[in-house]
Amino acid sequence: MVAAIGIPIPQRKNGACYVKLGRYRGEDLAQVGVGILALEGHEYRVAFCAVGPVPTRASKIEALLNGHPLTEEAVRAAQRLLPEEISPITDIRASQEYRMHMARIMLARGLAAAAARLAGGGPPYGESVI
Repeated sequence: MVAAIGIPIPQRKNGACYVKLGRYRGEDLAQVGVGILALEGHEYRVAFCAVGPVPTRASKIEALLNGHPLTEEAVRAAQRLLPEEISPITDIRASQEYRMHMARIMLARGLAAAAARLAGGGPPYGESVI
């Protein structure tokens, strides 16, 4: 039994984005999900769900991005690391190939939204970026 879960609130300026792909609005099962936290100082936290047996942090992607400005080349390099980070399956909701393709798109858009929110702009929270 889980009695409590503690989630520390970042003390530094931050922007975040959670991107969920479902088959229709209101569906609780994600085909792909990615959560991104952008912190000042070019530091990122990236986690995926629905693309492997358990939700997972993308530690290789974080290591690649941390300490560097978020450029188009950095995002493309992060996208190339996806096969090392996630293991999507084919099931009734989506194929492995579709999940991987959408994870690439969602990673890029989520990073852009989180970085833009960190800078004081970006899409409003709650608005889909896909």
